Amino acid sequence: MNLSGQDKLQNTFIYLIGFPGTGKYTIAQEIARKADFRLVDNHLINNPVFSLIHVDGKTKLPERIWDNTLKIWEAVADTIVHISPREYNFVLTNSLIQGDAADHRHYERTKGIAEQREACFIPVRLVISDIEEHVKRITSPARALKLKQTDAASPQHYAETQEVLHATHPHGLTLDVTHLTALEAADIILQHAIEKGRPVRNG
Repeated sequence: MNLSGQDKLQNTFIYLIGFPGTGKYTIAQEIARKADFRLVDNHLINNPVFSLIHVDGKTKLPERIWDNTLKIWEAVADTIVHISPREYNFVLTNSLIQGDAADHRHYERTKGIAEQREACFIPVRLVISDIEEHVKRITSPARALKLKQTDAASPQHYAETQEVLHATHPHGLTLDVTHLTALEAADIILQHAIEKGRPVRNG
């Protein structure tokens, strides 16, 4: 999909939510490339402090780390709300778990940023229905270089005990990306955003 002038989006927030290894960042890159979105990946927030400690993609991180990443997030959020031009679009990524109070608060916090900008908010749940495919993705060597989770046992654990956060919203979308390329997923999400969002109509 190539967005025409008649379908160009503005002031739109696409929020990609899914387990680690789902492909959130890769899909977000395609969205940013195809439709002029600023990419705010969760590791853009995390890695300034992750790079200062031991991160092997498997060992549980100290709780204080999340306090420090929240400080970075607050600075980014303030910039988006108060400084970024109103026409800018943003695609954000996060791993959020259903039933986790902190994750639900972060979802509401992110939605609140969109509301403060009076932006169109599009939450997208990305799910994988095949554990072997999930293991293949989460153990990719490229993930380790980006200080991301790489534990091969995680997909089985997620499948048996957890769910991706249910983002109840009139513009919400759940997308199974098991058999989709990042480009195919990006096209589906952008089409959904055009249908639910606020494209600029020229002429």
